[in-house]
Amino acid sequence: MAANEENEKLLAHSEVKKVLEESLEKPSVIYTGPEDDGLTPRQHLMEPVEEGEEGSEDALHNLSFEKRATFDHVDNFTRITEKGAGKMVKVLEKIERVSEVHAFKIAELMPRDETELRPVFAKDRFTLTPEELKEILDIIESHRD
Repeated sequence: MAANEENEKLLAHSEVKKVLEESLEKPSVIYTGPEDDGLTPRQHLMEPVEEGEEGSEDALHNLSFEKRATFDHVDNFTRITEKGAGKMVKVLEKIERVSEVHAFKIAELMPRDETELRPVFAKDRFTLTPEELKEILDIIESHRD
């Protein structure tokens, strides 16, 4: 693992959704500097939010396109709760050839059979035995909501 990768954290879909929900409380406008508008960062953030034609807008409407798209993706593709994903990742990491990255990818995809599970390990120089694949699939089934 490179030095800059040590601080990176892998997140399950539910954790990403939680981060996005927290970002709703923060302003989505990025302060680009005084040369643009002559305001200080504090003044810029204190500007009132404009209301839409039909009254106050919901918080999701005020998000940037990227945040909205991420929120929609996470909402549609979350297959396991944050707590369940954490437990499953810990159990999966106990298997010899399953790394943290593999465990999080498995928690994200929640594969139902061997053909959906094999691509998770496609880049690795080893192949899992049928027994290891079955063990992983059994763990997934036991944590499925």
